[in-house]
Amino acid sequence: MITNIKKHIAKCSLCCSAAAALALAACADWNDHYDADTSLLDTQHATLWQNILQNENLSQFASLLKKAGYDEVLNATQTYTVWAPVNGTFDYETLASLSSDRLVKEFVENHIARNNYPASGAVDQRVYTLNEKLMLFSGAGSYVIQGIGIDKANVATGNGTIHTLKGKIPFVQNIYESLNNYEYPIDSISAYIHSYDVRKLNEQKSVQGPTLNGEITYLDSIFDEHNDLFLRYFAYINREDSNYSMIVPTNEAWNRAKATISKYFHYVPSFEFMENTSTTERKKVDVKIRDVKYLQDSIVNQMLTAGLFFNNNMYDNRQLDAPDAATNFHCDSLYSTLTVKLYSEDASRLLENTRRIAKSNGWVWLTDDSLRMRTWTVWNPELRIEAENRAVIASAVNVANENEPQRIYVTPGTQNPEVTGHLSSNAYLDVQPISQSTNPGVVFYFPEIRSTTYSIYVVTVPANITNPRNATKPYRFSATMGFADASGKNQDGDRSWVAESAFVSDSAQVDTIYLGDFTFPISYYGTGDYYPYLRINSAVTSRERANYDRNLRIDCLILRPKELDDYLKLHPDYKYDKGIY
Repeated sequence: MITNIKKHIAKCSLCCSAAAALALAACADWNDHYDADTSLLDTQHATLWQNILQNENLSQFASLLKKAGYDEVLNATQTYTVWAPVNGTFDYETLASLSSDRLVKEFVENHIARNNYPASGAVDQRVYTLNEKLMLFSGAGSYVIQGIGIDKANVATGNGTIHTLKGKIPFVQNIYESLNNYEYPIDSISAYIHSYDVRKLNEQKSVQGPTLNGEITYLDSIFDEHNDLFLRYFAYINREDSNYSMIVPTNEAWNRAKATISKYFHYVPSFEFMENTSTTERKKVDVKIRDVKYLQDSIVNQMLTAGLFFNNNMYDNRQLDAPDAATNFHCDSLYSTLTVKLYSEDASRLLENTRRIAKSNGWVWLTDDSLRMRTWTVWNPELRIEAENRAVIASAVNVANENEPQRIYVTPGTQNPEVTGHLSSNAYLDVQPISQSTNPGVVFYFPEIRSTTYSIYVVTVPANITNPRNATKPYRFSATMGFADASGKNQDGDRSWVAESAFVSDSAQVDTIYLGDFTFPISYYGTGDYYPYLRINSAVTSRERANYDRNLRIDCLILRPKELDDYLKLHPDYKYDKGIY
């Protein structure tokens, strides 16, 4: 599941005999393609490189080609078009001081394209150069490429065409290319993104040359480069035909965010997990983590980068592309590429004190010393556990219907209008007792738990949710937690955190009941199918049957990070994305 990033023309290794052979290669009659200057036809007997080397006005360009290793490339049989800036029209000294890799990517390959592109008649073409930049080549009589005028057109050579230019073609980075440490202090995120780069020779597409010292050489080497993160985040920031925004944290912002995120992902080398949480069978599993630090670092880095990418073509994100977005940004919501929704307040906050920088495929939003992402939007979100989801039900006891709770669907059209509130995901779990004299119970797993404090709620559903004639009575139930403590030892039946010894629902509404605040000492995120669990038991005595319903109808369980719960109490109208499992 790795996606192509780009195809790159690498430095070729050629022997002198191959260069001599190609100089004699036959070429098509140039007059069949365009009206060439007949005084230039002698140039056809030499290669692109030989013609450039012999042109005194291109000595600076030739020097840079030589440094980049493209003297050999342009001496090969592959056909190219070269747009060559003449001496004194570009920043030669600056370019000469660049590393070979940058010189190739940002200058040399920016001026070369595969195949012949003659300047003849009316031209209006989009040309991909070797660095996969899309250039506009246009004109009629006089010609330009990306706005740079052509000084002399159509120098025909044995392996392509040369157009001399009145200046260099500007190199515009895409978002991926801008993730470096050349201009801004962003080498932390750059190192992380590039750690997933993979480069491999594509032997089928490369042109094989002579074998030297037992080694196969290539006259034209094609490399495929991949990066797993692009597919993982659905953010193809390397593609020139894309349009993305990326929030790019500075090193200071990166380090601050990492320190914050790390506290949510505390791991221990081993912990106990209760595989079966029923009252009749209890099997304990010892879970080992091979490298605690590696696991934490991997997850923290993934969390930090996961919410930074936005597709500007999405309707909600169109304001990111607005001309005045950098100074006057406003929107109802933004959707990240991982479909995390940031409503207006969080979206505006994320872009505070950022600098918007144009790229060839969108925008980089460079932060100051802080990444203004609220902890609960991506790193430590609210977990909304759908009770009817079979995957989260660990076990049930004293339950009718062959010892399995029932999933009941309720659409807005079938809900009793006398019942206030609504169900998430339009369904709930009906836990019916096996007999009128027993109290049923159900145990729920909690996936993706972080090492943090959650305010825990259970949402109950009244018996008349669809049928007004159903008699309704409140439920009375208890709650206990099973989890691994800080030493990794499993603790079962903990009720020290609950706000009440028994809870009573409101039978007139879909009722959200606060159970209490619970702090998980360790994180379970990324450890596999191992979870803490919550046991809910009906707690109705035989004397109380007339007052309470022994059934338990549960819509969902909410694990809300304590910091979010506190914020909601102060800002009840605050809108945020709710994670559902």
